[in-house]
Amino acid sequence: MIIHFHFHSRATGITRTVESIVPILNKYSGSFVFGYGIKAPKISWISLLRLIYSDRKLVIHTHRNIEILFALFLRKMRGKFKLIFTRHSDGKPAKLSCLLMKKADHLVTLNSTMAENIPYPNTLIKHGVNIDIFKIHKKQKIANIHQKNLISIIGRIRPPKGQIVVLRALTAILRNNSDWGLVMIGKIDDKKYAEEIMSMASENGIASQVYIMPESNKIIDYYFASNIIVIASFTEGFSLVCLEAMACGLITVATESVGIHSKVINHGENGFLFPKNDHEYLRKILTDIISGKINLDPDKIRQTVIDKWSLERSVKDLLKLYEISQVN
Repeated sequence: MIIHFHFHSRATGITRTVESIVPILNKYSGSFVFGYGIKAPKISWISLLRLIYSDRKLVIHTHRNIEILFALFLRKMRGKFKLIFTRHSDGKPAKLSCLLMKKADHLVTLNSTMAENIPYPNTLIKHGVNIDIFKIHKKQKIANIHQKNLISIIGRIRPPKGQIVVLRALTAILRNNSDWGLVMIGKIDDKKYAEEIMSMASENGIASQVYIMPESNKIIDYYFASNIIVIASFTEGFSLVCLEAMACGLITVATESVGIHSKVINHGENGFLFPKNDHEYLRKILTDIISGKINLDPDKIRQTVIDKWSLERSVKDLLKLYEISQVN
């Protein structure tokens, strides 16, 4: 039996990952989520207690410090299970994080930088995406967005995500292309930063082409409405958006050497890379795409994910770690 903990009220990349993984894990073994803020088969508190005090082999997989803390509390109460922790940030972990990770039976990392920054043995298991959900789709519209063509940024509204870099790159382009819009989808973490973005749009006469949309549980709708996805992050633990966008066959422009961007994207072949915080380089790429000077084959973009980054591949690697043959 495999139980993923999820203690978070908002939908995040971790949420989408767990929501995707659990149904596929269920093909091989019972798999549920204990917690809240997620759409997945759930297990109750009473059922969880019964499991941890039974003779049944159990894996508890955690993703956040609060989740591993709770798992360690259950272990302190003599609960019996194997404890897995996935690190989702590629920065150097704080002392508390290190202390907690040290107590897990197995650590999972998502990229080589993350693996190197953790001072304990770990297993690198790449995320994957559900290619049956994230797929090439007929273009659709989003209510209250008036432009025919959209450049989208998916992620929390805060400086490290680089939304303002994208806006700087697009100011002249949007002024000269009224049928193009810039859409930012995510929770506003920094209100002043969001205000700065809209103020810059107003000053450049493109406010009617720039949108900040709230975080959405139906993020797939925004992929289906977009022409281009830009990921301007200065740092990423992984970058699930990159895989989701490419699985949808979308032209994806991302910061090089951040998260998995440079491992997935071959510049000019299945997407584009640019140096972080370099809006001029980004402007040139977007100008060439929007003008039609360069174009990419959606099927070729998607094939990259199918070949190397599918969710099935990721789940099989997890199953090896869980030693699923012994977890009945």
